[in-house]
Amino acid sequence: MLDKLTYYDAIAHLIPGALACLFLLYILDILGLSLPKISQGSLAQVGIGIIVSYVAGHLLQAVASTAEPFYYISWGGRPSINLLAAQSRTFPEVQREKLIEDLTSYFKISEALPQEKKGKGLFYRNLFEHCMAVCNREKLGRVELFEASYSLHRALLTTFALFFLTSAILRIFICNQWLIVQHEKPALLTLLLWATGVGTAIEFFRARKRAYYYVREVLWMSADYIHSKQPNRI
Repeated sequence: MLDKLTYYDAIAHLIPGALACLFLLYILDILGLSLPKISQGSLAQVGIGIIVSYVAGHLLQAVASTAEPFYYISWGGRPSINLLAAQSRTFPEVQREKLIEDLTSYFKISEALPQEKKGKGLFYRNLFEHCMAVCNREKLGRVELFEASYSLHRALLTTFALFFLTSAILRIFICNQWLIVQHEKPALLTLLLWATGVGTAIEFFRARKRAYYYVREVLWMSADYIHSKQPNRI
């Protein structure tokens, strides 16, 4: 349990938190502000930096979780629903229908598939959550690894997007002379604006891809587990 917690925290919390702290230092530098210096030595600085990055990563994950519905809209829908609702290269029509039949039978879901779009979405979402519960309980496949990877890229997307918006707002304030900074700082702000903008664009697609990888792993592992529990027929 401790190894899992350490790995997940390092991947999904510490890395985005450290990146956010770095961007924040650049923003403060542009504004002519600085943080208090730590005089207890380099080891204390590293320790405090890790703690601050860890806390910042948790806050970013909270923001990312809140923003997730907006990500789903921009990605064309919730991946767990999209893969179950229509055929794809991952699940051809026959395989998809058989998968849904096996899952509903195994989880003893007596509810019929609704015909309206919203009802179908809730049905498939409920089915996927059952699969997640099985994968987490039985420690199936690489689900934990895929979940950590998706959480990392979702947090990175949120980090880049937040600081891109912050940089853009500062740029507007400086261009309209609502904010006065040292003459060399606008160049640094432009570099930060480009870096966060490119990072947002890259992570937008990376997070979406990792979300689908995670969903596919959950569904595949659930299907394999269900088939392994079924008695062999002669």
